[in-house]
Amino acid sequence: MASFERAWRDGADVVELDVRLSADHQVIVMHDASLERTTDGTGYVSERTLAELKLLDAGSWFSSAFAGERIPALEEVLIWAKGRIGLLLELKYEPFGAFDPALVPQVVALVAKTDIADQVGAISYQPRALVQLKALSPNTPAGPLLPRDGLLRLVVWLQHRFRGIVRAAGFRRILERPLRLTRGWGCDIVAPNIEVVTKVLVDAAHAVRLPVSSGGLHWDYPAAIRIGVDTVSANDPGLVRSLYL
Repeated sequence: MASFERAWRDGADVVELDVRLSADHQVIVMHDASLERTTDGTGYVSERTLAELKLLDAGSWFSSAFAGERIPALEEVLIWAKGRIGLLLELKYEPFGAFDPALVPQVVALVAKTDIADQVGAISYQPRALVQLKALSPNTPAGPLLPRDGLLRLVVWLQHRFRGIVRAAGFRRILERPLRLTRGWGCDIVAPNIEVVTKVLVDAAHAVRLPVSSGGLHWDYPAAIRIGVDTVSANDPGLVRSLYL
């Protein structure tokens, strides 16, 4: 929760967070499937109940100043965020890769319970999760996180070096692939990694009135803003806002 508070105070418009199920099918907020990296626990999140997860220290790994920070339940975050900041929920299904149909209905129910639907969107690597979400909550903005695409990355690399290739229909079709996949999954947020976002993709998405909202660790913020992305992502939104926005 401390990181969400910091993001809000630093002027972020949206917080991205990861949600997954505990052993007792409670929706909790946790990036990793396992507990070792960011808590003093061991094993998988999916093997612990919410009550057990709440006993763990999830802050000391980062800094002693955050010792005692707890893993939040999604409901806690929704209550905190209401009227304050947007939320982009990544629907997670690790460690075993099997789709669990229980997660999305739980998330949808919690969003309805806290009356925060107009502040929430969703992303996922799991197509079935997004199909399920759109069936249960068609007005919730959602976007697929795309698997690594070697051909797309190659063409992006080439167009940075040989600008003229974007005039070739075949190359443009490859650059627009994230948009086609988004629409094919019935979604309405184009959300590929920023490393494969080009002006060709942004223009094509905007032509059909879809936003481009990317994640990723390595950003050239001036370039991203120049090609017209609808959001930028940062671990330090206050710094990015002060420098570029």
